[in-house]
Amino acid sequence: MRSLRTALTVLLAISALACAASRSWKQALADDTAAGYHRFLREHPRSSLAGEARERLDFVRARKKPTQEAYQAFAMQYPDSRFLAELRPAVESAAFDRARASGSVDAYRKFLGAFPDGRNAARARGNAAFLERYSRSGQTDALVEFATRHPESDFAVEARRSAAGVTRRGQTAFRRVALLVDVAASTPNPDRLTRVFTEHALRQYQATGLELVPLQGRDDPRAASFPALITVHHSEGEVSTELKGDRMTAPGILATTRVTLARSGESAPIWSDEFTFRASAAERPDGNSILFGPTSQRYWSSFFVPVASWDTQVAIRRQRAFDRPPVAVAALGSRASVLFDNGDFQVFDLGDPANPLLLGEYKRPRDLARWSGLRMAGERVALFGEDGIEIVQIADAQPRRELALGREVVGSVVAMESVGNDWLAAGKRGLLYIDGRTGRPSVLVQGEVRGLAMRGDRLLFTDGTSLYVSTLPMLRTHRTLAELRLGKGFGPGRVRVRGSSAIVLGARGVVRLDLSNPSSPRLLSRIDMLEVGEVEDAVLAGGRLFLLGARGLQVTDPSGEHVVDSADVSARRRIGATGRHLVLIGEKGLQVVDTTPFVVPRAAASRRP
Repeated sequence: MRSLRTALTVLLAISALACAASRSWKQALADDTAAGYHRFLREHPRSSLAGEARERLDFVRARKKPTQEAYQAFAMQYPDSRFLAELRPAVESAAFDRARASGSVDAYRKFLGAFPDGRNAARARGNAAFLERYSRSGQTDALVEFATRHPESDFAVEARRSAAGVTRRGQTAFRRVALLVDVAASTPNPDRLTRVFTEHALRQYQATGLELVPLQGRDDPRAASFPALITVHHSEGEVSTELKGDRMTAPGILATTRVTLARSGESAPIWSDEFTFRASAAERPDGNSILFGPTSQRYWSSFFVPVASWDTQVAIRRQRAFDRPPVAVAALGSRASVLFDNGDFQVFDLGDPANPLLLGEYKRPRDLARWSGLRMAGERVALFGEDGIEIVQIADAQPRRELALGREVVGSVVAMESVGNDWLAAGKRGLLYIDGRTGRPSVLVQGEVRGLAMRGDRLLFTDGTSLYVSTLPMLRTHRTLAELRLGKGFGPGRVRVRGSSAIVLGARGVVRLDLSNPSSPRLLSRIDMLEVGEVEDAVLAGGRLFLLGARGLQVTDPSGEHVVDSADVSARRRIGATGRHLVLIGEKGLQVVDTTPFVVPRAAASRRP
């Protein structure tokens, strides 16, 4: 009897344990988390379900971080697991996202090597083909062919859009423009204002290759024969006291000038802008227009008439808005990084520039540091500004900081370039070489350096007076290859290099240089800000100079000396270039412009794809 009671007790205990294990297992399956399976194994290590629990635990961990390495490790441990079929798509999807985040041909080739028959294989092949052969192509037929052969590619929509833009340029091109100056009847000196506005417009069009013909009013019978019309409407009127923030403006006169450029018969303008100027009534002596008063130079220095020879709105992609103003942009491959002044930045994929895709975001620890520039180099982004530099690794889903040097170490920095894993930094303390592993800086050039760029092993840098060319070995022995003196008046600063050309932005304009022989840069052209207005930034693309500033985006002729086209962009602060596209930032957001229609030969633009 005693042994029977013992046996029954054991059986009841086993049954209870089995019931507890069953309940724990059901709960673990319901949770389907690493913590749940780990808890089950801790509480029931000898359960018959322990083997499956360990398999599920490893599966959940691999699913959470679906890397190829995790997949291979799981497959080796559980070669016959039914979870392999579920894990592989997740791994493929994550691998494709990493390839897209990298935005390089090599990244897509690596993905295809691992997943040659995956669901994203055709998409990856198309993306690789575009970056390898079509990203800089302006040939309409080639772009259409690409979109037809690779419809799954992330670049297919934009390829068709670019081809359509080239066609639109041919359809909307014009060489003759009418000018209508319309001064409100209540405005003083209407005849004089009409003459001055007309003279301004004619001067701006003088070197464009376009014919600008002033009309004799709205009823001029010649107006119907022109394919495009510029209208300058001007009025002046009294305004009362206004309170703006903590400032109060006295009563006075407000001048408003609305300028539009439109193709005949089309309601949407190619360009539209408004200029305002306010002055006190005392600045209207003898009842004259305030535009002839003592302070009117502020108005005339900003007033301009847009220049365009086709419907350039077609090349502008819609703006992506931010909740705060960005301060810098950098582009590389199919990616663009946008920096905010507190050090946060966002990385976007530009496969479809009309819909930039957010790939990742870096949130910098909050402090009082301020940042003004960034540079992309492979999977790293360098932030720089008045408070030093930081290097951020962006290869993973969560960007991480790998190096930080404060102002006390490197000073205020205005430009950076990568040299393998190391960096060059230009700023108040000179040109510094920074060891990427230790972060230790060494001085290559003493004295303030205002701009820096690289072409191959050649370094180009400015000091506010000259442009210098050298190499790292030469700078370490305090030597340079060449000096091109541009003068303190010009004040050379930022340097941009693309192909065998470079541009230098100065206080008074922009110069373009030939770097065919980088040891001896040759001045090709110079354009003055008196001609093109205030320029915030500039780049080269397709052999043309693109200027960004108060007058929007302006495009020069091949010589780089005269503006021949412009686009009414919203973003007017900084500009980057990648492939056939320009990446712009402004007060409110990010905007992309397709350079293809601007740079293809006119004859090619006249043919339909």
